[in-house]
Amino acid sequence: MNHRGVTGAMTINQGRFLIVLLLLPWVGGESLGQQKDFLTWWELSLDKGLGKGIDLSGELEQRFRNNSLQYDRTLVTLAGDYDFRDYLNVAAGMRAVLVSNRELQLRTKYRIHVDLTGSHSLGGVDLSLRARLQYGFEEIFNTGVSGNNKFVNRFRLKASYHIFGTRFGGFATLESYHLFSDQRGVLFYKMRYSAGAQFDLDFRSQFTLRYILEDEFNVRNPLQSHILLFGYAYKL
Repeated sequence: MNHRGVTGAMTINQGRFLIVLLLLPWVGGESLGQQKDFLTWWELSLDKGLGKGIDLSGELEQRFRNNSLQYDRTLVTLAGDYDFRDYLNVAAGMRAVLVSNRELQLRTKYRIHVDLTGSHSLGGVDLSLRARLQYGFEEIFNTGVSGNNKFVNRFRLKASYHIFGTRFGGFATLESYHLFSDQRGVLFYKMRYSAGAQFDLDFRSQFTLRYILEDEFNVRNPLQSHILLFGYAYKL
């Protein structure tokens, strides 16, 4: 087998995927009538390593919309992941979401997800590509039936760098959202761009400040969100 040819083909395919990912916002469709909003998100996460490449995590997130003056939603996520290889990680989790709609009524939603993440280090920069399959149960708690359920496929490219000899690090991400099944036949509907900085308070805790730009496409009343996220993570 010609390993050089295989490696070259893989590099070309990866390059094409990245180009398509970057061009999605311009080919995804029109965004006429797009609305804008500024949101703030607060995030607390706990991680526990069980050994042998297995980790458990819990996350509590609070979001505010309408220029950060109105309650939006609360999210609670439980997940576990396993380092299948040094460069490959698999994970699964579930999330409960309490959402406030436009009429200020609260609704409960549930989601489950499965992740496959490949990682590689290049010149001190840690690169990763995550594929997430997510299934949402809309209002199953309130109605007793699973209505408006949908599969969402998310691809996230991340680059991170830790400044040697310091407690500081930075990262940037690019993520696309796709519907697996939509009656209108629309697959691509959102892009999320972000950049942030991390500060290690000590060996167990970390503070994160992150800016996110979220763009919706091919939906009614598409929303462009500017988001400031404050996060704190602690390793048990």
